[in-house]
Amino acid sequence: MKCLACLWMLPAAVLALGAAGGCSKEPESADLAAGLPGGVPRVALVYKATTNPFFQAMEKGAVEEAAKLGVRLEVQGIASETDVDRQAEIIRIMLGKGVQAIVIAPASSIGIVTPLVEAQKEGVKIINIDNRIDPDEAKKRGLEVATFIGPDNFTGARIVAEHACGLIKAKLAAGRTGKVFILNGITGVANAGARKAGFEAAVKNAGLVLAGSNSAEWDTAKAQGATESFLNNNPDVQGILCANDKMALGAIAAAKSLGRLADLVIVGYDNIDLARDAIRRGEMQATIEQNPAMMGALGVENAVKAIRGEAVPAEVPVPVQLITADDVKAADATTP
Repeated sequence: MKCLACLWMLPAAVLALGAAGGCSKEPESADLAAGLPGGVPRVALVYKATTNPFFQAMEKGAVEEAAKLGVRLEVQGIASETDVDRQAEIIRIMLGKGVQAIVIAPASSIGIVTPLVEAQKEGVKIINIDNRIDPDEAKKRGLEVATFIGPDNFTGARIVAEHACGLIKAKLAAGRTGKVFILNGITGVANAGARKAGFEAAVKNAGLVLAGSNSAEWDTAKAQGATESFLNNNPDVQGILCANDKMALGAIAAAKSLGRLADLVIVGYDNIDLARDAIRRGEMQATIEQNPAMMGALGVENAVKAIRGEAVPAEVPVPVQLITADDVKAADATTP
């Protein structure tokens, strides 16, 4: 991640603490003066997809903020974004470590509610980042989420899809109507649903045809297979809208294998480094920066406030930014 997210990058010594699974700091007079239980606040960051650079950046932001605030931070994630059971198990492990707040980027908007209710019964504060916990399920189960910290996924998806639709229309011969294919995230997950809706709104407003959509569950290999299958059956598609960059990389691989890359517009979401490389090569046309490091940092900051008993806002918006080839070139020009 670049742009705004680069403001949160960490020195190597601090990152080593995060990689080891957490960071800690002995009680200081400032901590005790703040009236924090036990002197040092104990916070857990539980996220998904440890191999995804997006969530690695989120961890970096959280670790840096924890070091700044004197927080004992426990960090653990799941390897697969579909492994809700493992994420629930991690939450229970964190309870055993005596954390006072959990900053959660949930793998499932509904499935994660049960273990979080258990945590809440132990007096643990719940800070929701990135993917929104389902508000209806939370209300039904009595889960009180202190705050939600994250981007407007509908708006971010609409912005990048509008850019893609404009490029498609500019390439079309007179009288032709463009067709697009959508690669969705995990069905039933809030941010995946919001991005799909944003894509669909942009396609409709542009007067293009949605030729089809498929869930590739945020996964590169699944996205490649789904794209190859779809393009073989729909050779007249001009664009692929991908709900994250990992799926966009799969779509690129599929387009290459079929000799279709030059005539397709492909966009993603997350602004990971591999996506920026693809944009540099002209294989991908745009992505969305949604500042995961900022989410991690704000999660820790608001967790400390909640532990202290301070009021926190119901929502903390995190900005999104369209990243195109021009943005990548401009950033490259200013990088030593």
